Amino acid sequence: MKPRFRTVLGALAFSGATVAVGVAATPGVNPKEALSCVGALDPGGLDRVLAAAGSPLAGEGGTFVTAAASWGIDPRALVAIAAHETILATYAPAQVINNPFGIGPGRRFETRAAAITFAADLLAQHYVGEGRRTLAEIGGKWAPLGATNDPANLNANWTAGVGASYRRLGGDPNLPITLEQQSGVACAPPAPPQDAPSAGAPAPGAIAWNGAAPAIDAPLMERGADPTTGLPATVPGFVFPLVPGATPIRYADDFAAAGSPGCYGRAISCAITIAAEPGTVVVASAAGVLAAATPQEQSDGLAFWIATAGGDRIGYSGLAAYAPAVADGVAVGAGQALGTATRQTRFVWERAGQRVNAFPLLSATRPADR
Repeated sequence: MKPRFRTVLGALAFSGATVAVGVAATPGVNPKEALSCVGALDPGGLDRVLAAAGSPLAGEGGTFVTAAASWGIDPRALVAIAAHETILATYAPAQVINNPFGIGPGRRFETRAAAITFAADLLAQHYVGEGRRTLAEIGGKWAPLGATNDPANLNANWTAGVGASYRRLGGDPNLPITLEQQSGVACAPPAPPQDAPSAGAPAPGAIAWNGAAPAIDAPLMERGADPTTGLPATVPGFVFPLVPGATPIRYADDFAAAGSPGCYGRAISCAITIAAEPGTVVVASAAGVLAAATPQEQSDGLAFWIATAGGDRIGYSGLAAYAPAVADGVAVGAGQALGTATRQTRFVWERAGQRVNAFPLLSATRPADR
């Protein structure tokens, strides 16, 4: 029997994705990455997962289950929203107002439990109750594109960001978030392919990022920021894409230079061009699996992508020559030789389906030659 919808009292306002600054978390560690598969109606399991992520919401597993399940909603969907909006309430301003969900703007709750209950009621009545049952449908209202309080267009990342956390928790982000629809989803992480190829070793001379924070001047993806935190975006194990040799390697922040394919509603290149002598060794900037670019992407100058385990994509333009093992579907290790460069290598970075300016991370790894 489906629960009857109750009335939520009080004014309702909806915010987009929160730009977090000053997150209280271990440097280089994203609490969302600690999320793991758990039963939808397992309050103790939710508490263990939240504690492992270092979230202040640990201890509220029972509140999540009671508040959401009373409406027939999967409690893990609420956790996933909190993961995207405030990095599981580790975002300091959200802690002050006990608002893990970005409800507001700036709405204050007496306790986190009160916020969880309110969010469950809000989701049930004004989203699921209106027929908005999938994350994509919910995101269109919760974090609408073009919202006046979202000048950086971070709302474009809401569905993918919430969906990634929901999948980690064991939900299927493509199905309605009701318990009825999610009940048949197996709570088990996907097994790796049994015949996955082995990744190669780093090429001699490859330069790995040493962990120094990239310098950004604004919490925007087009300036090199992460779409969720607003902090400098990084890639674990990042390696500079070209191996320095006797000749200079030059590049500049030409992400916003006029060109295609365009991003953020602007006709700009959305890539960084790295100049070097032909024959310079090109390496994988991150571990992942190679994938050929689409015909449209190829017309825009890209040849292939590296899909990382963290969900990022790193793209390269065509090389002068390719290493023998390079092919679609092949696993590569960070720093593994991919081939040799032409005079210009186009370097692209995508996160949550949006382009990230790679210049700050490139500069933090190896400054351009002068």
